[in-house]
Parts: sequence; structure tokens; C-alpha cells
Amino acid sequence: MGKTAYTINGASAGLNGRDEKQERSQAAGKMTLDEAKQPEVSAFRRILPQILASTAKNFLLLDLGMAVAFPTIVIPALRGIKNRAPDEFLHFSPQQASWFGSIAYICQPVGSVLSGIILEPLGRKRSMILVNIPHIIGWFMLYNAGSLEEMYTAAILLGLGVGFMEAPIVTYVGEICQPSIRGILTSCAGVAVMLGFFMVYLLGTVTTWRTTAAICASIPIATMIAICFVPETPMWLLSKDRADDALKSLQWLRGWVSPKAVEEEFQEMKRYSLNSAKCAICVKTSVSTCQHPPLTEWMKLKELTRKRNLRPFVLVMLFFVFGQLSGLTGMRPYLVQIFQAYGVPLDANWATVSTGLLGLLANIVCMVSIKFVGKRRLALTSMAVTALSCISLSIYAFNTFPSGWTSFDIHSGTSHVSSRGYIPMVLFFMLAFFTSVGVLPVPWILLSEVFPFRNRSLACGITAALHYVMSFVTTKTYFNLESAFSLPGVILFYGLMGIIGLFFVYFFLPETEKRTLEDIELYFSDNKRKLTDIHIPRRNRDVEAVAAVSTLAEKTKEKEGIDNTAFTDSDK
Repeated sequence: MGKTAYTINGASAGLNGRDEKQERSQAAGKMTLDEAKQPEVSAFRRILPQILASTAKNFLLLDLGMAVAFPTIVIPALRGIKNRAPDEFLHFSPQQASWFGSIAYICQPVGSVLSGIILEPLGRKRSMILVNIPHIIGWFMLYNAGSLEEMYTAAILLGLGVGFMEAPIVTYVGEICQPSIRGILTSCAGVAVMLGFFMVYLLGTVTTWRTTAAICASIPIATMIAICFVPETPMWLLSKDRADDALKSLQWLRGWVSPKAVEEEFQEMKRYSLNSAKCAICVKTSVSTCQHPPLTEWMKLKELTRKRNLRPFVLVMLFFVFGQLSGLTGMRPYLVQIFQAYGVPLDANWATVSTGLLGLLANIVCMVSIKFVGKRRLALTSMAVTALSCISLSIYAFNTFPSGWTSFDIHSGTSHVSSRGYIPMVLFFMLAFFTSVGVLPVPWILLSEVFPFRNRSLACGITAALHYVMSFVTTKTYFNLESAFSLPGVILFYGLMGIIGLFFVYFFLPETEKRTLEDIELYFSDNKRKLTDIHIPRRNRDVEAVAAVSTLAEKTKEKEGIDNTAFTDSDK
């Protein structure tokens, strides 16, 4: 009986031991699952390196904004309207002023196309370092300019530099950011550009344009230093078969984490990179590996005529056109004299500074709200308000100004309109604010998202080039339009074009916010989709929204034949 009792007790003890082991195993499994669900780093640390990399890139855009805004302070000074230095010996006629205000734009397309070509072999990072060289030379030439020819040459160099910047800037931020913050960080570009506008307007008000040029020369130097400390994009490194470097870059960009923490996203990037590297024939036949030779530059150009490239190109290009014709772009080099012609109660120089400050605040509003409001709503709202502002300005001018009133004439006084000058001042401020909320930044944000990876660099370069051709036409023809139709007539024309742009955005612009680059590429690759079908389905979950899974769950999915946990049938 003792033996029996011992045996039973022993068995019971063994059973209890197994239960305890099982409980410990389950507890350990639960802890493993809980640990797997916990991110390796905090959310702040995960986005901090992406913010730092975007900030380094934004120094380029700060310089870009300064270059575009610079004619606004030079033209009134050299035409003797405002802030002419006593020892200044250069002088602009109206025609010469129109050339200086627009010549940079016609040179920017050359830089944009070349940047799209050299971007792939050099990479995004090296390209962003090299593009600063023309600007350094251009700013110092402006500071020491002794003739109008030297000023035109410096403007050409600044235009080429701005064009060179476009492709690397646009592609870099789109390829380093997670989908949930891509819109915010891309919209920071507008903040940097408008900060450049504001700084130049402010410097041009408190000092001479030559001193302003000398101060601006420090920005590209600081930019070259800052970009040396950020990594190359993982997507470009993968396209060059540098998987180890791509993984290290992704680890840096996701919070200086271990390879395991980014393994899932890295595998998804590799899959996307492999698919992007395939030619059109291999994509259609679902071949795992493309054996065809790499595309030549001519073949890449021919590839741009495919619908998946052509449709986003037309969409963004038309958005750029309507954005250019919304009013502020054409008027920007002549804002000081336009404010004087309207008789605003604020000094014309400080009114121009105010538009720069409002543009900066508007871009901050865009950056903060784009994640919640979306690009489409921002574009619709801003396009509507800018169109109404231009139409209201023209109605005010038609009812107040004498017939044929232009801003290029030297008026003896504007006392007959100064008592009501606050009305156009408020309307101009509304125009400046809402232009920078959505009309100008949204198409640039779209440019970083809508093109397929294999053609993104070249497509971005060509689109930016055509945008600057349109900018040149808009700016250069402003003098002719105002001379032909008067100041209120040309502003009415801009208002009507804004109304047409509003309808275009409403019917054809899809919402890309919170969509992965692959979702967007699949949307534009669907040849059966109607142009007015503006819904982009979310075929893939955002990488950062995918919960980490335990080792047991991963093995289970592998047994079921699923080798990529970031893309399952439930997400299709």
C-alpha cells in the first residue's frame, strides 16, 4: 500500500511537474508574443531619423525658396521703386525686369532633365550634395555683379541649380519615409521653401539686395555639410544590388534599430524592388526574375508613354498648370509695385514680407493637417479660395481704378484708393495663405508618390522641367498681359483659371494619403480604371501598422505557404 501510495504520489508529482512546465511554457510563449508585439524603439525614436534626414534635405529647399524669391527684392530696387541703395549704379527697364524675374525659370528645365538622368547612377545623396555648387557660384556672382549681364548669368546659374535639385529632393523623401508620415514630411518641403521666401523678403526690406545675396550664399554651404550625415535611400541601394547597405540605411531611418526590427519592412522593400526592376513583358507574364538587359535611356523615355506613367504625369502636370495660373506665381516678382498700385495701407515692402510670413504659416498648416484632412480636400479648399480672392481683387479694381491702370506705371499717388486699401490687402493675404496651403505644395507632394519606382527619377525630372517652363511663361508674360488687359483684367483671368482648376481637382485628383507607394503604383497601372474613378484601394497594409508576430505564428504561416507576412490574401 505504501508502494501504491508512493507510486500514485509520484505520478501525481510528475503530472504536476508537467503542468508546471506547460504553464511556464505557455507563460513564456505569452511573454514572447507580448514582447514581439512591443516595438524595439518608441514611436518618437522611429520617426526622429526620418525627420532629421528630411530636415537636411529641406536646406536645399530653403535655398530654392531664396533663389525664386530674390527677383522680388531686386526688381523694385533697380527700378527705383523701393530700397535703392545710394551707391547702386545698375538699373532695370520694365522689359529687363521681366527678363530677370523669369530667366531662371527657363533654365530650370535643363537642370531638371539632367538631374533625372544623373540621379540613378549617382544616387539621391550624392546628387543632393553636388546641386549646391551652381548656387554657391551664383550667389557670389550676384553679390559682386558689375553689369546686367553678370546678373543674368547668376540668375541662370540659380535656375540651373534649382532644376538640378528637383529630382533628388522629390525622390529622396518619398523613399525614406513610412506611409503614415510621408505626407507630413513631404509637405515640410513647402515650409522650407516659404521660409526661404520670407527670409529674402525680410532681408531685402532691412538691407540691400547685395548683402542679401552674400547671406544667401551661406545656405548651400551648410546644406552640403548637413547632407553628408544622412544615409542613401534603401530603395536606390537595393536597385544597385547593395542589400547590406540598404539594410543598414533602413535601420538608421527607423530609429537606429537592429536588423530584426526592420526585417519585415526590408523583405517588403526587396519584393517591391524586384518587381520594379522587371520589364513590362516579365511583369505581365509574372516571371519571378527578369532576364532582359537593363533599359537604355531611350527605352526609359519610351516607357514614360505607358499609361501607368502617362496618367500620373498628365494629372500632376495639369495641377501644376492651374497652380501657376492661380495668380501668385505670375505676380510674385512684381508684388511690391502691385501693392503700391492697389494703395494698401501697409508699406509695400512690409506687405510683401507679410505674404512670405503667411505663406510660411500656411505651409505649416498644410504639414500639420495633411495627415488628417488629406491632400484632396486641401487642394479643393485652397483652389476655391484663391480663385475667389483673385475674382474679388479684380472686381474691386474695376470699381476703383481708372481705366487701363497698371502697376508698371509710376503713379503720382494712390490717395483716392488708400481709404479702402485694407480690402485688397486682406484679399492678397488670403491669396498668399491659401496658395501655400494647397495649390502649390500638393502637386509637389504628389510628384514624390505617383510615378513607378523604375521611372521615378526621370519622370520627376521631366515633370519638374515642364513645370518650370510653365513658370517661365507665366512670369515672363505677366508684363504683357497686364499691359494688354490692365491690372484688374489679368487678375480676373487668373481667377477664372482657378475656377477651371477647381473642377479639375474635384473630378480627377485621387487621394493618396495613407496609401503605400505600391498601392498608388497599382492604381495607376490599372488600364481598365476610369479617369474619374479617384479611389485608391489599400491592397497592402502600412508596414508600421502591421503588428509584430511571434516566432510560432511566423512558422505557422510558412507552413501554410505564406512567405511574406506583410502581404496576405486578406489585404488584397
